[in-house]
Formats: sequence, C-alpha cells, structure tokens
Amino acid sequence: MTPIETEIALSFFLRLLLGHFVGDFVLQPYWLVLAKREGWPGLIVHVGVVTFVTTILAWGVIPNWWVWMIVLFLVHLFTDQFRTFVFTDNSKGKGLVLLFADQLVHFTSVAVIAWAATGWTPGTLTYLFVPDAPNQYRLMVYLTGLAILISTVPVLEVEFTTAVWAAQGREIGKPASIDKEDRILGSLERIVAAGLILVGYYWLAPLVFLPRLAVMVRQGQARDNRTAVATKLITSFGVTLIVCILLQNIALPNVLL
Repeated sequence: MTPIETEIALSFFLRLLLGHFVGDFVLQPYWLVLAKREGWPGLIVHVGVVTFVTTILAWGVIPNWWVWMIVLFLVHLFTDQFRTFVFTDNSKGKGLVLLFADQLVHFTSVAVIAWAATGWTPGTLTYLFVPDAPNQYRLMVYLTGLAILISTVPVLEVEFTTAVWAAQGREIGKPASIDKEDRILGSLERIVAAGLILVGYYWLAPLVFLPRLAVMVRQGQARDNRTAVATKLITSFGVTLIVCILLQNIALPNVLL
C-alpha cells in the first residue's frame, strides 16, 4: 500500500471503530437495552443509531462509502439478533461471556469491513506512532478511549458484578440497570485517573476512586453489598489502566495541548 492508501485505510478503520463504541455504548440508554431484547423494533432502532453515527464519521472518506454503511447495518443487525432471539440465557454469569463474545464479533466485523473496503490490515496501526502522523488519527483514538471510559466501563461493571453474584449463588433474572449517579461519578473518576496516568502521576490515580467509594459507603452500599462495591471499583480502575496502556505511546493530538 502507498502512504496515501495506508492513511485512508487507517482513517476508515478508526472511524468505524469510534462509530461502534459511540453508537453501541454511549448512545444506548437502559430503555433501549431492554427494547432491543424484546424484539425487532428495538433491535432495528439500536442498529440504526450505530449505523447513523458511523455514517456521519465515515461520510465521503472512501468511494462507495455508503455501500459499506449498508453492509455494517446488516452485519450488526445479524449479530445482535442472536442476543435477542438465540442467546437469551444470562444465568450463572453468562451475560459477561456473551458481552465479550458479542464485542469480539463486532470488532472482527469492523476489521473485515475495513479490510474489504480499503485493504486495511492491523499493520496500519503502526502509523499512529509516527511522530508526524496527522492529528485526526490520534484524536479518533483518544475519543474512542474516552467513549470506553465513559460508557463501556459501566456495562462491564454491571456484568462483572452480576457474574460474581452468580458465583456466590445470587441470580438476577433480567439485565441490571446502571445507577445514574454511579455512572456520572464513575465516568468523571476514570477520566481524571486516565489523565493523571497519561501525564505520569500514576500514584495519584487510585486516589481518584475514593469519592465514589465514599458515596457508596454513605448510601450503605459498602455495608450491604461489599461484593458489588469491590467488583465495580476494581473493574473501573482495571479498565482505566488498560486503556491508558494502549494510549500512552500515542502522543496527545496538538489540538488538545
């Protein structure tokens, strides 16, 4: 691939990836989670949101880009219908396994679409580490990381907690909701902690999680359900570390400095 072809392939892949995380997590409220598990109407709305967001990001990046948006819609719809009509048993912590399997399929789909449309390969990601790489690529990577910290982690917290409860003999018959205060405070703590890690203040990062622990203690959650408190905080901090490890070798875009 020529340098220009590499840039186009990388740009298209990153736009697909960002569109997925924004549409599949940031713009998927709890009512839509329930609606898409009840049948086709909710499922189509959800997949439509993912496709719409990705369409905005990928508009005009490559020739016939709109064809690949149709492909993305159909592939995402086909993948998600399994969670609606086939894999409906979330007992004994299966929800966590299904979440990882679902996201693995989605990521693979994004990679295959990017490859089929532009010739993208994982090797193009090395371009992100080139000092003079365009800021737009770094910005999309950081926005993807931000989307994960804000909206993906709360889902992981719930699924990990549900799986731990199942291991302890406590079952939940329906998808667990995410407390709004917990989501907001958790997002803020992860963003601040990630910022501290990325600028080198690693030792301060764990302290950022103390306010949410204090809120849980005040509300009685720490006393009544220590398992949930510990699992959520460990998951939150662990994913923040993983995201930072992936981002720390990619310089911040100049527009953010």
